[in-house]
Amino acid sequence: MTKYLLITRHPADCAGLQRLLEPHGWGVRPYPVLRVEDTDDAEGWRTANELFADWRESLWLVFASPRAPERFSQQATERGLESMLSLPIAAIGDATAAAVARAGLHVRLVGPGNAMGLAKDLMGYLDPQTPMVYVCGRDRRPELVDALEATGNRIHPLVVYHMRPTPPRELPPLGPDLAAVALTSPRSARLYLESVGGQPLPLPHWAIGPTTQHESAGFGIVCQIPPKPTIESLAEELCRT
Repeated sequence: MTKYLLITRHPADCAGLQRLLEPHGWGVRPYPVLRVEDTDDAEGWRTANELFADWRESLWLVFASPRAPERFSQQATERGLESMLSLPIAAIGDATAAAVARAGLHVRLVGPGNAMGLAKDLMGYLDPQTPMVYVCGRDRRPELVDALEATGNRIHPLVVYHMRPTPPRELPPLGPDLAAVALTSPRSARLYLESVGGQPLPLPHWAIGPTTQHESAGFGIVCQIPPKPTIESLAEELCRT
């Protein structure tokens, strides 16, 4: 019998995890409590274009989410800024790096799945005061910007998408044979709890990383975390159960 992981992600973001789990008798059941919508950040694009004009030889792009690369590519093309697509890119984690590659962009550095790790790795590539453009969502956490600015560099957010709660009536049914729940962000943890009636399902819960684990505890959800904040590490831990 297949056992299922309920995960607060869109189905399009779950293919890699499904491939890892399927040989071990697990299936993935997406539960997308948040949905992605494009954002028109005119001021952010204006700043990015000015930085590109002044720092063409040393400007970097930074991505922390797989949702950002394709939208960045589309929006740059729509604005006639295709030359920005050749800039070097630092990405947090393998999933984001893979999304960057699928968008036809150039990954120069793949950092570990946390802000401090990427900031530390970037220091080997950047001179002090070098600016970076952080291609991101509207509802972003401050850790990455704080970590990079603490090193003396300037980072300028460019918002290309935002996340909206999925109306409960549009969420899929939970379905049978659930064996675990994976929460992928603090916001998704809160919306998951609301959607299941205010009490966590009586199942083991996993958080992708310590930030989500900590925030989930504040909602009354006790989560385990894998040794590394990656889908691969989560899959390894689930397959041991």
